[in-house]
Amino acid sequence: MARRVPGNLPEEVTSFVGRREDLATAKRLLPTTRVLTLLGPGGMGKTRLSRQIGQLVARAFPDGVWLVELAELHDPELVTLTVAEALNLRDETTAPLPRLTEFLENKRLLLILDNCEHLVEACAALVGRIIATTPDVRVLATSREVLGIPGEQVMPVPPLAVPEPDTAADSDALQLFIERATAANPGFRATPANLPVLAEICRRLEGMPLALELAALRLRMFTPEQIVDRLDDTMGLLKAGPRTAPQRQQTIEGAIRWSYDLCMPAEQRLWEQLSVFAGGFDIDAAESVCELGGGSLIDALTGLVDKSVVMLRYDGDAARYSMLEPIRQFAADRLTERGADKEARARHRAHYRRLAMRGQTAYWTADDVVWFRDLSREHANLRAALRSGLDDEPLATMETVSVLRPFWEHHRFLSEGFRWLSEALTRNPEPSLARARGLSSAASLSALLGDWEAAAILVSECLEMIATLDITDILPEVALDQSLLAFSQGDRERSLELARMGIDLAAAHRQPAIEMDSHAFAFMCAMVLGAPGRTELAERFLELTTASGSHLLGGLALWTVGIDHWRRGNLDEAAEFHSHAIEQLALFERCIWLSSAFEGLAWTVSARGDHERAARLLGAAETLQRSTIRLAHTITTAIGDKERLEVREALGDEGFRAAFGAGANMRLEEAIDYALGRTATQLLPEPEPSAPKRPARKSPAAAAETNVLTRREKDVARLVASGHSNKRIAADLVISVRTAETHVEHILTKLGFTSRTQIAAWVHQHEL
Repeated sequence: MARRVPGNLPEEVTSFVGRREDLATAKRLLPTTRVLTLLGPGGMGKTRLSRQIGQLVARAFPDGVWLVELAELHDPELVTLTVAEALNLRDETTAPLPRLTEFLENKRLLLILDNCEHLVEACAALVGRIIATTPDVRVLATSREVLGIPGEQVMPVPPLAVPEPDTAADSDALQLFIERATAANPGFRATPANLPVLAEICRRLEGMPLALELAALRLRMFTPEQIVDRLDDTMGLLKAGPRTAPQRQQTIEGAIRWSYDLCMPAEQRLWEQLSVFAGGFDIDAAESVCELGGGSLIDALTGLVDKSVVMLRYDGDAARYSMLEPIRQFAADRLTERGADKEARARHRAHYRRLAMRGQTAYWTADDVVWFRDLSREHANLRAALRSGLDDEPLATMETVSVLRPFWEHHRFLSEGFRWLSEALTRNPEPSLARARGLSSAASLSALLGDWEAAAILVSECLEMIATLDITDILPEVALDQSLLAFSQGDRERSLELARMGIDLAAAHRQPAIEMDSHAFAFMCAMVLGAPGRTELAERFLELTTASGSHLLGGLALWTVGIDHWRRGNLDEAAEFHSHAIEQLALFERCIWLSSAFEGLAWTVSARGDHERAARLLGAAETLQRSTIRLAHTITTAIGDKERLEVREALGDEGFRAAFGAGANMRLEEAIDYALGRTATQLLPEPEPSAPKRPARKSPAAAAETNVLTRREKDVARLVASGHSNKRIAADLVISVRTAETHVEHILTKLGFTSRTQIAAWVHQHEL
């Protein structure tokens, strides 16, 4: 069911054991400090403790508890953007820090920054700025190193309590070990006979949570007595010779090394090379990046999964893999020691460059949904590839970043894309076609972010380079850049003229993506100006996208045609086109244009006289506009302010606020269903002609006999059965947490169930 706690804390799938004193201490300290840092080595359980603290104190923060996961981030320049993204903050400026602090200045929320140690300077600078400029924001950080900012309260996170020597008394460490061992091996049982040995394992591992969990997994293969014997060997080996690491760090490394030593040589080599991935990987990526020098990669990967070194999850029917950060870091150290890290990272870059370069055709064709989905899923890997690429292959990396321009623009990563392009241009000062494209892409993002001064400088340099190198095929892009720049400077007539020029140039140079983009922007300019030729622009845009099969640009084209029908009073046609636009744009989880489609439908509904429905749609659009971009918002509001005023006057202030608020509070999927006139009942598949109709809510027995779930709901049900939280389901399926929650609620309703356990049983019964 949906959580009532504001924010983005994930639901946990395993129990939280012990740490009552730590929770009480944190609860006591948080009201007295602005920054509380949970300090300890890797594997101590800081992440899980921070989330539990967040749940415990959530009621004290009406604006929510927000988790920002930094383990997969390795670029300090992206810390601020990552925090803003976690808060669903609109990406609308080349200076994200002032925008972030402005957003937070009136908020009462808790920000959890998890895994700060490798970005400690950037985290310290950001937290210091937040604390200095906001009165009611508190920060809970987890780190292996203190942030070192004024007012920071440090709370060391100790190991779990272990049984006293020569006893098997209950303790947090023993409880955790037994719970995880039972989960790993259902046949395992703690008995009076084996409790002393289990207690000894806890003492040998010094109560370190990760070490205990790794050892618990070994009970699939070994008896408790065998584990104790092997721990003796492993710990003795680690303590032999000069060791400078703290004892606790040695304990964690010992537990991981034990797993490493149990692996076959091919498994060890694969484990090491998999450490170059960030945010997980699929089998195709593993086969592309990893080289074992003989032997089967599938067999080696299967072995790592069986040993719980690599975790397996499902994205629909596709398997995806990941490692815990301490396990990944251990392997990365081994890879570096062998001198094999540069070659592995080069193969990693090449693989994700191929993914990016697919956008040269995927962006404007029917492949766009899959391409944008893959980019979203591999965002962390893309970042890692770009970071290493700027150091080792700067020219090729600049080309990659430029090709990704649609991803930066349409998926709300404008500031990040602009930052990558700016650094790439700095690394590649020599005149070239690649630099000219980089300048053009950076100018586009800068104009969309409202920084017209920077955009003007970039366009000017690009034009000079075009003249010097005589590279006319880039002229269509630059014409569109100039159009965006003119619009941001307030010269709407010139903007329309340049957009039309971009259309002609793109058609002449056979550049369909730029031709479609230019049609879209020319129509918007014409609408704002009330200029002639709007119908022709919209209809030609739709012809192009229909021929190409594009979904994203096709959805935008449907919106333009819907707007054109609305302005001409063709309300039935307008409603139909806007509905189709919403269906198309909803295929893209982060599409910036979905709010515009809601606005267009609201205007049409208002013109029909249904002002309450219009207000609800406007409310939903307002929520979505938190994640749109400044220029898109400017274009929509240039027309929409008058329409909103008419709806408010028709309903009265109180009625408008009630309907608008109801729409603003809808989850994304609920808003889409509402806009399209769908309900949970209408979403059910139609029964066979000879079958009797069934009620929407079914008993478990009836549900077990009928396939009532959509394909996406079956995917969600499978992940629920695997024990995934809503947050993890959202990450796996590349959807929002709210959408995942809604899917789970729909599944419960359709199947007549009340718990996730019943869903899991149903999935297993039907072999899904």
